[in-house]
Amino acid sequence: MNNHRIYNRSIICMALAVMLLAACDKDVFDINTDPFKDEVYNTSLTSPISTFLTEQEGYSEYVKMLNYANMYNALNQSSTGTSFTAFVPNNEAMQEFYHRRGVDSLQQLTKEYARQFILYHTVKDSILPEAFVQRKQVQNLSGDVISIRIDSVNAGQAILNDEGHVVEMGLSAYNGKVYVLSKAMTPLVETVYDRVVEGGGSTIMGEALRATGWDKPLSTVMDTTLNQDREKVVNHYYFTLLNVTDATFAKAGIQSLDQLKSQLKNADKEGLTEDSLLRKYVGYHILTNQYTTDELGAALGSDVTRIWSSSARNQVFTVTYDSLAAQVADRYVLNASGVSAKFVPASSNVLSKNGYVHELDGWLPVWEPEQVPVLWDFADYAEIKNLVDAEYYQPAEPTASEQRFRVATAPCFEFEMGEAGTKNRNYSDIDYVTCRSNLKNANNYDRIVFNLGYMGKVSMPTPTIVRGKYKVELTIVFMTGNNFMRQQTDGNGGMLKMSFDDKEEYTTFSAPYTKVTSALPGVYTSTLYEEIEFPETASHQFSFIILDPAASTNSNFSLQFDYMKFTPIE
Repeated sequence: MNNHRIYNRSIICMALAVMLLAACDKDVFDINTDPFKDEVYNTSLTSPISTFLTEQEGYSEYVKMLNYANMYNALNQSSTGTSFTAFVPNNEAMQEFYHRRGVDSLQQLTKEYARQFILYHTVKDSILPEAFVQRKQVQNLSGDVISIRIDSVNAGQAILNDEGHVVEMGLSAYNGKVYVLSKAMTPLVETVYDRVVEGGGSTIMGEALRATGWDKPLSTVMDTTLNQDREKVVNHYYFTLLNVTDATFAKAGIQSLDQLKSQLKNADKEGLTEDSLLRKYVGYHILTNQYTTDELGAALGSDVTRIWSSSARNQVFTVTYDSLAAQVADRYVLNASGVSAKFVPASSNVLSKNGYVHELDGWLPVWEPEQVPVLWDFADYAEIKNLVDAEYYQPAEPTASEQRFRVATAPCFEFEMGEAGTKNRNYSDIDYVTCRSNLKNANNYDRIVFNLGYMGKVSMPTPTIVRGKYKVELTIVFMTGNNFMRQQTDGNGGMLKMSFDDKEEYTTFSAPYTKVTSALPGVYTSTLYEEIEFPETASHQFSFIILDPAASTNSNFSLQFDYMKFTPIE
């Protein structure tokens, strides 16, 4: 397997990554070629976007940037019917952006940065205003998601990424639509690692990241690999880093990396080396997916504490939510029963090209919490996120139409199709599927659909679970086509053999679709284990085998899993 990593430590490297993305689809947006060089690109109907902007008043500064970045004709292209939506800052917005960047003119920005700016403000596909106002987010040509919030005060206006201000919607050009901004967006060029080391306030954490090798993953936006068919696959990486500044370390009596190592060694009860302890500590502050502070702290139902698996092996931390907290800074507490810490609001939710950085007000040593409920969303893997269009992964609300993406190639799955195969052609072997409003109770408005046939089997790792006894429940999505499973009119109701770690004492047989209480589509929960005990804090390998012959003979058979919940037993 070839593996070509892209380490993004500068704007120039980011531009190279963008060029690689563009080169993957020349018909979409080839910024390296100019098929219309020295030609006037016009049509008898109207002008393409760049020409349109040149002909209008108020956009001359953006046109200058298009030329400066050598992307004027790129935005004029419309090969193979491809069209664009351009979020175009007017002249006043461009001047305000220069001031925000600390420059006086366009020429003080690098051409690579200007190119990234254009890509960040451009979306593939022409979005009509009536469709735009219904969307919550779109994905731009630099691969980033732009959030959309319709202005409730000013009709016909919207806010992009809580920053860009749309004041005119859907001006028509030959190859797309133009949305005028009175304030430009700031393109993402820094990685998580860049965010930590910039400014010089986190030198100890920066040294710790380099000493443990985490600087390279946190600097990686994407890499390319070859799949079994020798096709090139682009993999994106996402992280969440809980950052500790030098000032916060100092409050704990830690003034240097050596002092951090000594502090960890003094508290060690396992006899580990200082280097091993440092790797555990740093990994404890990193999650391999991106989450805002609200996503980390959002409680399930009446639960007030969530548990999260860190990148340190078998180590977890908790986030406790206090709905009565008067101050934002007091809303969430990490490891509330241990050496706790809180998010620093002004320095948290700092978005980068490959994730979020949240600053803590405490140094947060590794700690094993008491048992708390664990919700395991079957779609909550970075490997799945990498295979799903960004605007549809764990959407903020039910989607207007069901979106499906094959995710069987995600490394989190090990699976085999049953010998008899499947007759269900609505889904592939393993799909990520979004939920419409009739499934509004689904967690994150999505589910994983397994379509593996009779004797098909699959396994996947659970989140890290604190040692102890649990009740285990499975929540599934039920569709009208699954009614034969509920009534067992064909097959045995989707009988499954389930186990953790392939251990006999952790094995059970269950047909969750027979526990569905209504023929209406919805989200339903059934108990898999009344009691199961895990003797150590760890991630476990969950697996199941499909024991229903109808999985290979009935075209409506599918298993649609939402999440599994582990509830502690006292």
